[in-house]
Amino acid sequence: MALTLVLNDFSGPLDLLWHLIRTNEVDIYDIPIAEITAQYLDYLHQMQDLALDVAGDYFVMAANLMVLKSRLLLPQPEPETMAPDEAPDPRADLVAQLLTYQVYQEAAKDLKAREAKRAQAYAKPTTLPDAKMAVLLAPGSVKLVDLQAAMARVMKAQQATRQTIAHIETEPVSVEKRIGEVLQTLQKGGQCLFADLLSVQSVEQVVTTFLALLELMKNDQVICEQEAPFDPITVTLKEAA
Repeated sequence: MALTLVLNDFSGPLDLLWHLIRTNEVDIYDIPIAEITAQYLDYLHQMQDLALDVAGDYFVMAANLMVLKSRLLLPQPEPETMAPDEAPDPRADLVAQLLTYQVYQEAAKDLKAREAKRAQAYAKPTTLPDAKMAVLLAPGSVKLVDLQAAMARVMKAQQATRQTIAHIETEPVSVEKRIGEVLQTLQKGGQCLFADLLSVQSVEQVVTTFLALLELMKNDQVICEQEAPFDPITVTLKEAA
């Protein structure tokens, strides 16, 4: 079979051999060693004629191919005098190398495609606010830390005045129910003190009330304000504001 060799930059003897096998469209498990060896040597001769440097690995592969060719040309024992497993194919090691090489080639192709895809993307660097940048709040605004501090003071007062009563369990109140109760309280006067809303008997009720108030603030139903730092916090119904 005639073959027009193209001088490519092969990465090694296996790369050249794999190129010849694909070009000839032969079965990798049934390589025509004589034909492939002849084409392989023709390629090396062309390289030498063009005064190109040929690495020693190419000549080692050429020698191995010629050894395989000579072994396949030797007379083979009669099939009936030899068990099937006693006649290994001399090309088995070469086929294993080529299959392994194919796996790495496919992996390299996939990585190259990923690299090309990633090269088309632009990663924006992380943007962080300036540590020295000051954020001004509107007059009378209440920060979450202020609410937490106010709740801590109420909890401390609750713990100090709480009487220990054994074997009495209060009925739990859900956040939804407490939201309704807070709204009813605010609807009577339009506003009340934050501490008054938390003036309940148990710690569980204090926590439930605090969560209910946070939910109302998130839903923009109430406004929490204070005239100056550490002043009492006033809770105002949004409709009455």
